[in-house]
Formats: sequence, structure tokens, C-alpha cells
Amino acid sequence: MLNHNKLWTKEYIFLLIESFFLYIGFMVFMPTLPARIIELGGSQVSASLSVGLFSIVALFTRAISGSWNDRIGSKILILVGLLILIISTFSFYFSSIVFVLLVIRLLQGAGWGISTTSIATGVSTLVPPAKMGEGIGFYGLTTALGMSIAPILAILIINMFSFHFLITFALVFLCANLILLSQIKLKKKKPLHHTTPALLEKSAVLPAFLCLLMAIPLGGIQTFMMVYGNEIHVSHTWIYFLGQALTILISRFFAGRLYDVKGHRFVIIPGILSMALGLIVLSMAWNAPSLFVAALIFGLGYGMTQPALQALAVERAAPDKIGAANGTFLSGMDLGMAIGSFGLSLIATYSNYSFMYLSSITALIVLALTYWFTIGKSRVVH
Repeated sequence: MLNHNKLWTKEYIFLLIESFFLYIGFMVFMPTLPARIIELGGSQVSASLSVGLFSIVALFTRAISGSWNDRIGSKILILVGLLILIISTFSFYFSSIVFVLLVIRLLQGAGWGISTTSIATGVSTLVPPAKMGEGIGFYGLTTALGMSIAPILAILIINMFSFHFLITFALVFLCANLILLSQIKLKKKKPLHHTTPALLEKSAVLPAFLCLLMAIPLGGIQTFMMVYGNEIHVSHTWIYFLGQALTILISRFFAGRLYDVKGHRFVIIPGILSMALGLIVLSMAWNAPSLFVAALIFGLGYGMTQPALQALAVERAAPDKIGAANGTFLSGMDLGMAIGSFGLSLIATYSNYSFMYLSSITALIVLALTYWFTIGKSRVVH
């Protein structure tokens, strides 16, 4: 029987591990697949598509799977998403044509959208309301750490071994999730109202939009850090992701509890300021240590802001619409990453990557203003 008054249950812990493994198994292709496509004779446009295509597909599958989570339960949809990801990732072994790689990336986007939304929904239903900030915060830690550690592992594996070895590495993590899933019991909640599934959960639209704005500079970081390293003559760009992972981890020791005790304003505002400062330092970086410092500052802000926004999305939703709320929120993340990957590349084309990172602060300014004049002034103590 699930204990809904306790945070650290077996199901909660296993879902956190599931989330971390999922992000590792999927995100290792974020910095490496574009290089693989160019190696096979593809164009820069094709390489950029490999980054954005999965986000577009995930955007739609999240919306659909969010509603289905509220109707048939999270566990079966986590399984469906994992199987799609495993089959599509396995297909990389036999694909040496650029068009086929892009089609596989579309399939990966579907599995990614279904599995991440379903894990987030499973976590949300397990977290006691009084510990929402802490519970969602530790979930956010797994996603943020996965996004930070995966590029480090991917770059090291590609440099030491091969793309095919990277596929095997990813499959080990994805298949391990099947074993973990078999040990998890998630209670299916009956919907309170028999309504037609909506593509967006209205209560989560604002937090999702705020997340979109936050994800724009993150998309530029995840996609172009290796290229930026070439621009400033730094080869070991993995050090940036190491620093980012470090302060994301540190943020979990206080941010979730601060959210529950003092409220979202005391977490989100400092988080936005920290991310903006990190981007300023990043735009002026000239060597590996300065990249590391920029990562420490940006990672701290991201580690505070992203889980707080997701906790807001869950708290604002009705109990029978938590899945739809998570789907809507994570769609904002996907769309923001896609905008950051494509939109910021246009700025870099006509200037340089240093100015691109500096200009991405604009998204954080809009985020701060939108947050403050909508929910930032609201009661902040839970």
C-alpha cells in the first residue's frame, strides 16, 4: 500500500532513478547526433533538425499522454514510452542514411514525450501536498543532473570509443528502467469528471510559458557549447556541464524546502537573477576556468527555478488533471529548448556565440517581468 503521508517511499525513489536513467539514455545523443549526421555527409540544416525534431513531436505526445495519464494511469504509459525509445535507439545501429536518422529521431521524440510526462505524473501523485516543493524539487534534480551529466559522458565516449558504443551505453540505461518499472506500484486515479482530453491544461499554461522562456538560453547552452568552445579556443567544454551539475545538486539541499516554507517568490526571483548572471559570465568566458564559473552560477539558478515552476504547475491543477498539467509544463520546456536551438543559432550566424549567449538574457528578463506581474505578487507562503 502506498503511503501518501511519506515522501521517501520505494516508488518515489525508484521513479527518481527512472527519471535520471531516462535522461542519461536519451540526452547522450543531444551533442553527438548532429556530429554523426555531418560525418555521414549531412548538412548543417540536417544537423540542426536532429535537435529540434524530437522537441516538436514530444510537444504533441506530451499533450496527449498527459490526459491519458489521468485516465489509465502512469505505469503503463511509462512502459509504452520506454519501449518506443528502446526500439528507436536500437535502430541507430543499422542507420547510416541521414534521412533515416531524422525519422528515428522523430520516433524518439514520441517515446521521450510519453515517458517523461508519465514519470513526472507518477512522481506528482506520490508527493504529499505539504512537501510539493521538496518532492518536485528532487524530481527536478534528476532531470537537471541528467541533462548536465549526459553531455559529459557522451563527449568522453565518442572521443574514446565510437557512436555505436554510445548506442549500447544508452540502451543499458533504458533497459535498466524496464527492470525498475517492474518493481513500482502506481495507483490509478479515477478522473473526477469525464471530460474530453485537452491538448493543454489551462491551469498549467502560465507556468509552462515561464518554463519556455527559461529553457531558451538552456537550449543554446545544450546545443552550441562545443561550438562555443571552438570559438574561444577551449577544447574541454565538458567542464561546463560538470560545473552546472554540481550547483544543480547543491540547490536541492535548500531550494525545495525554501519553496515549501517561504514560497515560490523566494526561490524563483533569485534563481532568475543567478541564471542571468551566469549568462553574462558565459558570454565573457575566455578559458576553461571561466566556463566553469559561469556554469556554477547558471546551474544554481536553473536548479532553483525549474523545479519551482513545475511545482507551481502541479499545485494549480485539479487532482484529476495532474497528468495533463505535467504534459503542458514539459511541453513548454521542449518548445523553449527548440526555440533556443534554432532561434539563437540565427543570432550566432550574424554575430558570434558570445553575443548569442548575452542576448539570450532577454528571455530571462521577459520571464522575470511576466512572473512578477502575474503570480509573483501573490501569497507566497504555503
